[in-house]
This record gives sequence, structure tokens and C-alpha cells, in this order.
Amino acid sequence: GSATVEPSGCFEAGSYQEFTLTYTAGYFGIDDTGSIKIVHRFASDMGKPQFIDPTAANYVTAEATNGAILHIEYDMKRNIRPWDKTLYVKVVRGFLRKGDQIIVRFGDRREGSPGMRIQTFCEKTFEFKVLVDAIATYNYVELPQQPEIEIVPGPPVLYKAILPTLRRQQESFRLCVKGEDRWGNPSNLCDLNLKLRTNMDISGLPDTVALEKGEFTRIIENLRAAETGDLIIELLDANDDIVAKSNPCRIVADADLLPYWGDLHGQSEETIGTNSARDFYEFARDKAFLDICVHQGNDFQITNDFWKWLNELSAEFTEDGRFIVFPGWEW
Repeated sequence: GSATVEPSGCFEAGSYQEFTLTYTAGYFGIDDTGSIKIVHRFASDMGKPQFIDPTAANYVTAEATNGAILHIEYDMKRNIRPWDKTLYVKVVRGFLRKGDQIIVRFGDRREGSPGMRIQTFCEKTFEFKVLVDAIATYNYVELPQQPEIEIVPGPPVLYKAILPTLRRQQESFRLCVKGEDRWGNPSNLCDLNLKLRTNMDISGLPDTVALEKGEFTRIIENLRAAETGDLIIELLDANDDIVAKSNPCRIVADADLLPYWGDLHGQSEETIGTNSARDFYEFARDKAFLDICVHQGNDFQITNDFWKWLNELSAEFTEDGRFIVFPGWEW
């Protein structure tokens, strides 16, 4: 068989939407007591489907175009990880011939539901993965092509100015600026100029910084402080109102060690996380502004091929003195 989702395209993280998934039976149809599963990843906070209140959020319905009677239920772990979260639709009376359809409405708005609350974080390929037990043996087959949407950030509601924690006098450092949507996703919908104000004299710091649509961040490199103390940089709007205030960066005359920031336990879609390992490293480096990153997939989900590629990817992203990546596994 085959499946489609309408509408398709890009949707704002955490928004309420209505999606119609249409499964069209293939050559074998679906036998009496056969079923389909529509599964989503473990790492998703999409609203939990409910089938009781048609006026409430996350209301889901299913119907067959030929009048077959369907049973629908939801289970958080009814499929093989990482595709744990399962909407189960069973043909309990009747059957489907080739061309008959099952129509599943996520966030069915026909009786007043606001829709389905989609997950609050971004994903390039959020799949409605469909598996089919056509001949009622509970032996499921994945469709060769799966319907998907893209989940994107919303407009910024707050801005962040990020400095290192500690640096020595005349040692180079950077200021990182970004806007985030209401769920904390870095937003590429920023469009404003900000003034910069500091409590110390910083060489290399411009008077203003611009965040433009289409860009997620702005990084100002090669800053230096000649005096010691706790540096704070403020971002001001056109009315000189404070939009954001940086974390304090302590400038000292000397230090044997410097603190760095890292995420030592992340996963990607190759194991039980979301988006690719490359996306994970890029986010850590370019949007979270980390110094260190480690991919820690579960050992039983890491194949030899993925482990080889993860080592190559980690070497590609590692830049001594700037961004250090370790390949790892969770054992």
C-alpha cells in the first residue's frame, strides 16, 4: 500500500495543526483483524492522541472508506525502538480491498478541537511512519515511502548573549548572539539591529550587531579585555531598552585552567534521538556554542558501519583549541 499526509510542508514547532493521513491498501488489501501502525520516534513530545473529547486538543479519528469497522488505540511502546510511540488501527469487522482507504485525522477539527500539538523542537524529516499487517499475522511491513513534514522554529521571543566563563587578560574570546522562539529553538526569523553596551573596555567589539532573517546566530570573534573584572555585555534595542544581558565573563590576570562547556551525552536519529549525528554536532557548535560534544548512542543500536562513520564525522568536526568531539557509546 501507500500513505500520504496532508497538508505537507513546514510547520512551526509546538503549534496546533490538523493532519490527514490517508493509507491506500495495496494488492493484498487488509484482512479481517489486520491492522496498520502509525509510529513516531521515542524522542518526540508531540501531544498524546486521545479519542474521547472531539473538542479538546490531540483528538484523533480513523475511518475506512468502504465502511469497515475500525478500532483505534495508542500505546507509548508498541513498536520497535526508536519508533516506539504507536497509533494502532485494527480492522475489527470487514476487510479492505486494493484501493480502499483508511483515513486518520490527527487533531481532527470537525467538532471543535484546536488540533494536534506537534513537537516543540525542530526536525527536518518528521515522519508519520506506517507499518502494515495486511494478512492478519502480526507480521508488519514498513511502507517503502513514508510521509513526512518539516518542523521549523517560530519567531523569536527572547534573545541571548553568550560569553565564555573565564578568560585571561588579552586572551581572545567571542560573543555569541541568538534569538529563540517560545520553546527555546534558535530562530531564523530575527530581524533587528542591536546596540552593544559593556561595563569594561573591550577591543574588537563593534557598536552594533545585526540579526537578519534567514540567519540563526551572530558571532563576534577576536575580542580582548585589558583589565580584570567581571565583564557583562548588554544588547539594547532602538529605544535603548535592554533586550538581553550576557552571562558574566571573569577576566583574570592569569589562570592555570579554563572552564569549558560541553554536552557529553547526546543521541541522533541513527540511534534513539532526532535529526542526524551531523545535525547534532552542527547544533552543538553553531547554535549552542559549546566547546565539547560527545555522541553517546546505545551500544546495541550502533552498527559497525555507523561507528566507522561516527569516528570519521567526529574527526571532521574536531578543531583543536576550538571544538572537540568524541565518538562514544552508552553501555
